[in-house]
Amino acid sequence: MKKVKVLFLITAVMVTLVIAGCGVVVDVPITPATGSIRICTNSPSIYGTLYVDNSNWGVIDGANVVGTSCLGGTLTFGRTYLVEVVDYSFGTGSYCCRYITPQYSGQVFWLP
Repeated sequence: MKKVKVLFLITAVMVTLVIAGCGVVVDVPITPATGSIRICTNSPSIYGTLYVDNSNWGVIDGANVVGTSCLGGTLTFGRTYLVEVVDYSFGTGSYCCRYITPQYSGQVFWLP
């Protein structure tokens, strides 16, 4: 009878230790933060279509003649993007290239 009690006690302790060591981990993917940024230029030699990772953001114009000197959009923070300005109107090619990595909403990047 004593052996049965000892065996029962050891079994109860082992089951308790196994249950205490087990836990449930909920693995939820972290959604990357996004926010608005601006890309600007004050260089009159920069004119054309602004592309951010091949996505057209509109016409940017450092001289403010036919476009605006700043364009904005929404990007993911911490990710690196390729920025280029393509000017096909004069056949002169493009301003190429700059990499940007946004860190916070409202950040402004300047094209020289």
